[in-house]
Amino acid sequence: MQAGVTAGAVYRWRVGRTDIPLKGVARYLGYAGHAPDECDNARILRGVERVRDVMDGRACYGLYDITVGEDRVDLPYGTVRSASLAKWLRGCGRAYMFAATIGAGFDRMLRRAALSSMAEAAVLQACGAAAVEHVCDLLNGELDAKARAEGYVPVRRYSPGYGDFALDNQRGFFRVLDPGRWIGLSLMDTLIMSPEKSVTAIIGLKDMATDRQE
Repeated sequence: MQAGVTAGAVYRWRVGRTDIPLKGVARYLGYAGHAPDECDNARILRGVERVRDVMDGRACYGLYDITVGEDRVDLPYGTVRSASLAKWLRGCGRAYMFAATIGAGFDRMLRRAALSSMAEAAVLQACGAAAVEHVCDLLNGELDAKARAEGYVPVRRYSPGYGDFALDNQRGFFRVLDPGRWIGLSLMDTLIMSPEKSVTAIIGLKDMATDRQE
């Protein structure tokens, strides 16, 4: 059991406003292998400041026992048939599940921006994507530290929609975590989350002694 974390309970976490990595924004805008020019860089900087002003990074998470088979994983909401998830979590007996968001303020700002400039909206989209990714990284870092302090080795997070881990597993995350209650996050019938810039993911935990033997 992680320090201060009771298995099966759901915890709320908040970082509020945070830095947004410029490299992440550039990557989402398609700048692979070359830097943005002066004009585009100025747009990115403006976008980052605007998103930072309205973002409210929040998350809820829980710690759960899991069972990993050859091509399935038993999660708290049921058995998931996914070879890619089973491979990713092989050797894990516990996992954190979380949902994170940068809040509805971003969605409102983006809608207003799209009415006047699609180019501006595209930059804001990239800034929002980089922002929620960074929020996840910060939460991930804290959960990793909790896990290591208790003798577990965390694996990198994995989200519904990766590999054959079907996107409809979002429903399971919502049943277990109830993020609407904790962070105001909802799931539409289309499996799109609202607020838009939100993420669900699982972080597998291996027993440190077992991991050394492998």
